[in-house]
Amino acid sequence: MDQVTNLRRLDEQQKESIIGQLISAGIYKLVDGRDLYEATLSELESEMRYINSQREGDVLS
Repeated sequence: MDQVTNLRRLDEQQKESIIGQLISAGIYKLVDGRDLYEATLSELESEMRYINSQREGDVLS
C-alpha cells in the first residue's frame, strides 16, 4: 500500500472518530446546515475545537 493511500485512510479514520464524538455530543449538522459526513477533516476539527471551547471540562478531545 502506498503512502498516499495510507494518509487517506488515516484521514477517514480521524473523520469517523470526530463525527462519532460530535454525534455523541448531540451535534448532527454543521453550522451551515451540511451533514457531518459532508465536511472535510479540517472543518470537523474546527467544529470540535468550537464545541470543546463551549463545553470546558467535557471529555471531548
